[in-house]
Amino acid sequence: MDRVPSVYQSADASDGFHARSVRDMGTYLQSWGKVKLPACYPQPMPNERIASTLSLWTDLESVAAFSYHGRHGEALTKRREWFDKTDLPVYVAWWVEADHAIDWAEGSDRLDLLHRDGPTALAFNFAKPFDCMGKPCVLDREAVKAKAARNEQA
Repeated sequence: MDRVPSVYQSADASDGFHARSVRDMGTYLQSWGKVKLPACYPQPMPNERIASTLSLWTDLESVAAFSYHGRHGEALTKRREWFDKTDLPVYVAWWVEADHAIDWAEGSDRLDLLHRDGPTALAFNFAKPFDCMGKPCVLDREAVKAKAARNEQA
């Protein structure tokens, strides 16, 4: 939990970052509504065991650059020490219109969709992404590296 503020700060300064739900570290409350665990998760976990973030990005390469490099990438290398291993999806991506207000209930529902149906245009992951038109696509790895390098300089 001590890394959360620096990871949030890193996200806020990252290329392609748009917005995120702000978490109060004292109460664990989120600004985009109450955190709702997906139905596919077998039991409720205490708030301090949930590494939860809901954020908006301009493109997949930007969120991949943030996720797998810098402060967040370094934290990911520790996930096996900090969290129990699971076969459940731990993140989900989907496209939204510019004026669409997302909340935690929608994020939870999308994670359930990914778990139930696998990657689709409605809920996907970096291994099998979809573009904003709903077609399968491939992450531009060179763009991810370039964005990660820009983020490191920021």
